[in-house]
Amino acid sequence: MAGNLTDGSHLAGYSWRVPLPPAASGPCPDCGKRRIQEPGPGPVLRAAIPQPIAAALLAARTLSARERAVFDWLGQGYDNRSIAREMNISERTVKRHVTVILSKLRLESRLQAGLAALIISSASNASAE
Repeated sequence: MAGNLTDGSHLAGYSWRVPLPPAASGPCPDCGKRRIQEPGPGPVLRAAIPQPIAAALLAARTLSARERAVFDWLGQGYDNRSIAREMNISERTVKRHVTVILSKLRLESRLQAGLAALIISSASNASAE
């Protein structure tokens, strides 16, 4: 993995904004100084997506229809045997699809693939609402 966890180089430039509740007005209970309110809806928490996952989100469009179906099942936590049963294909075929998915998305594990699929799924569900 490129970079280490302390320098932040493992994180991509992708982030999403999560508004936090505005701080209470008045003096700080610890130091007594007046609090400064930021303009806008209040402080914002930024959550970064690890770089390999962010790159996979962009590359997911290159998957074939069958690979995309396997990718979606991975996002739901299914193992190869369960995916094979759901799709009426052999377990060996599922294994091949997973290998191709990991290669195309440049991921190291099915856990990373599942996380990327889960993020894509939750993003599309949020945009549909």
